[in-house]
Amino acid sequence: MSSDWDEIKRLASDFQKVQLTSSAQKLSERNCIEVVSLLIEKGLIDVIFTNDGKEYLTNEQLEREINDELFVSGGRINLVDLSRILNVELQRVTIAAERVVAENSSIRMILGQLIDETYIQRIAAEINEKLRQMGELNVADITVSYDLPSDFLLREVMEKYLGSLIYGKQDASDPRIFFTQSYVQRCKAKIRGALSGITVPTAVSAILAQGGIKERIFFTLIKEVHVQGTLTSRNVDAQYIPHIYTKMQSDWVKNFYKQNGYLEVTLPGLGVSDPKSFIQSQLAGEKFKQLSSVVVDQRIIDQVASSLDECISTASYLDISTIVPQTFTEKDYDQLISLCLTPAMRKSTMMFGSTIITTKYLDELIKPCHEIVKAKAKEAIDSGTYQKYVIEKQMAQVKKDEKDDAVQDAKVDKREERRKKAAGGAQGGGAQGRETKTKSTKKHSRNNRRQESDSEEEESQTNNNSGKNKKKEPTITLLNTNDIKKAIVKPLEEEGLEDLAGEIAAHYFPQLSKTALALTQELFESTQQNKTQNRRQTHAALQDKLNTLTNDIRLYEKGLKLFSADTQPQLVKYLLKSLGNDICNELALYIANESNLATNGNTLTPEQRLKIAQEAEKEYRGPLQALIKTLSGTSIDEFVAATENCLQSCSMILKKVDKKKDRTLILCHKHELLEQLNNATDPALILHLATLVIFTVATGNILHASGRHVSAILSFLQSHLSPEQSKVLMEYHDLVLKMLSSENGDEAKAELEQLETGVKEIAQTFKKPGVVQAD
Repeated sequence: MSSDWDEIKRLASDFQKVQLTSSAQKLSERNCIEVVSLLIEKGLIDVIFTNDGKEYLTNEQLEREINDELFVSGGRINLVDLSRILNVELQRVTIAAERVVAENSSIRMILGQLIDETYIQRIAAEINEKLRQMGELNVADITVSYDLPSDFLLREVMEKYLGSLIYGKQDASDPRIFFTQSYVQRCKAKIRGALSGITVPTAVSAILAQGGIKERIFFTLIKEVHVQGTLTSRNVDAQYIPHIYTKMQSDWVKNFYKQNGYLEVTLPGLGVSDPKSFIQSQLAGEKFKQLSSVVVDQRIIDQVASSLDECISTASYLDISTIVPQTFTEKDYDQLISLCLTPAMRKSTMMFGSTIITTKYLDELIKPCHEIVKAKAKEAIDSGTYQKYVIEKQMAQVKKDEKDDAVQDAKVDKREERRKKAAGGAQGGGAQGRETKTKSTKKHSRNNRRQESDSEEEESQTNNNSGKNKKKEPTITLLNTNDIKKAIVKPLEEEGLEDLAGEIAAHYFPQLSKTALALTQELFESTQQNKTQNRRQTHAALQDKLNTLTNDIRLYEKGLKLFSADTQPQLVKYLLKSLGNDICNELALYIANESNLATNGNTLTPEQRLKIAQEAEKEYRGPLQALIKTLSGTSIDEFVAATENCLQSCSMILKKVDKKKDRTLILCHKHELLEQLNNATDPALILHLATLVIFTVATGNILHASGRHVSAILSFLQSHLSPEQSKVLMEYHDLVLKMLSSENGDEAKAELEQLETGVKEIAQTFKKPGVVQAD
């Protein structure tokens, strides 16, 4: 090796000489590169090219330059920056740096960076300064500042120089946190001051925010502070409860109970989390009763019991809210009274809210309601409401019975079908294709179970069907709470208890409703008895009345048949509209009564009459509907036939016509018309009555017509009147039309008054030609 090295030195010397010679003896740059490359290939030299290829370095030189750059950079340099500064490939710089780290233990390679001990000592001093300023330091905070791994900073910096360059303490619970003793003392002082000044429960988060204390330090040092108070838990959501506040709560509870004899269970405003347990602990030596929302002393119970005794002895009432605190609730009133009332006292009192009323007082209060019950019962009978309710109830019962019968029949049918199937044998197959029957010789339990399941299935099916078809049963309301309230509110107002009227009315409503229903039932039964007794008399009277009306229609029909074919239909319609309508209404009312249908009075509208015909019993329905139909026709014979048919359905008869009495009836009718004419003052009515009287005398028949038919009647009577009589009547007729049309009405009325006497005289003195005075 020495010979080789001597050879190298000789060549270097020669190389230097060549360089120092004149240009004629110098090598070109290319030749130099070729010579160096040849030496490197032969392994005679070990050098490193720079990135630009213009310089060569040995490994020793590269290591020296790396150490120099590390020193210049302050003890920390990145290998990438070092490669750029030295103009050497990063790979060669990395290899050289690893040799430098291996040769020098004070230099470390961290995350592609070279760091020596001087740099570590310097950052240790800086960390110590930060710790002295801040009082507490976390390794995670300085990791960001120095861009170094936290583990490296913890082991190689903080723990290594703790006590020498870094003056502080390491947290036992968290080794990554360091603090100074002065910082701990400051935190203790802050915690002690904050907790000493608190007089009410305060959230720990508020204490930490106000004092600038960290949560970990607070819970670590609170035991060392030794303040009087407790923490609800060891987290930031906890509360600190000072001892003075707990003492204040205890004193307040004891003093309030001693002065007032009660306590609210919730202890509002005291902030007690478990008030019931707190009260029991504070009143351990006291005798108290626990109610729904309050705790009461025996003094209040005795006071209420004394007041109740006085209330019962005087048969009056007592409002408990006036002798107990206002904080008591309705539930408290009930529990308090249950402690004071004996079983005998309970029977003689009733409670409405906070007021206890004796039954004697209530009996006197409710007396006026019995009169209302009687009136309501009578009203239900008179209006037919109860009768309608009875009918609906009977119909509902009938439908229910029919449905039950149908279900029972269905059960029987199913059982019969199962029996037939069980008795029948299989066809075809064995026994030479003959039908055979088999009979079980042993009764198996499974058959019983099957029968039970079948019956259960039928029962469930029946229940389902009844549930589907179930309808609301008919009900009747005879009395309501407002009726009771109106009867009792006045005496209650005098006592200042009007607010209880609704509760008392609601309490007595079922009892009074039951009484009203029973009284209505009694009235209905008595009415039915009276109705049965008077039914025959009513039946006979109605039959006579309807016969009279029918006979009148027959007589009127004779008179209207004297008119022309154009006028007759109008007169028939009017006759059916008036007298026919009366006959139909009388029959409809009778049928409604027989069918227990409600009616409003003795007058019926066409709609009500039609409704009765639709809802009447089957035996009345068809005849009444046929009779109503003939009212809109133009045939008296059809109407009379329908009337007779309807009378027969009502067990009445239409008597035969007695023509001997017709003349008497006509004379009576004429005298009635004359009497009305004498008392009449209205010109239109005078003319109407006069024409009817003259028609009756002239034809011997009576006529039922309206005022619109007066013109037709006068035209018919022209042949029976003298020219003078005809002139007077026509003139009077024209004046009536003029007055009714409001054209010169006053003038026409004056002229009518002048002719009124003459018209009445014509009607009164008119005689049929050929009839003597005696007639």
